Amino acid sequence: MENQQKQLILETMETVLELELRSIRQALGKDEPQGGVKLQKGRRRKSLFDLCVEILTDEQRSLHIDELIELLRQRYGRVTDRDSLSSALAKKAKQGVFVHRVSPATFELL
Repeated sequence: MENQQKQLILETMETVLELELRSIRQALGKDEPQGGVKLQKGRRRKSLFDLCVEILTDEQRSLHIDELIELLRQRYGRVTDRDSLSSALAKKAKQGVFVHRVSPATFELL
């Protein structure tokens, strides 16, 4: 688990540095990397909402936001703010997208 976290941190730092370098080159008027160096596109991570849908699918029951946050941390190493995740899930529930609010701060799949 520690090795995965280290790998994730290093990949994130690499992506940030690549984006900063690309911005500097654009500011200088150089769109292409020098010396034939090709920037690698970063691996796209799933959104917290997508991961919550996966967890709800696996669990097959309604879950309180605190349980979702703990499962996100345990399964995916993702840490999030309780209020922002609850707000995002409530917004999707109101739109009728994948989730339904069964009680305050408790969600289930549609």
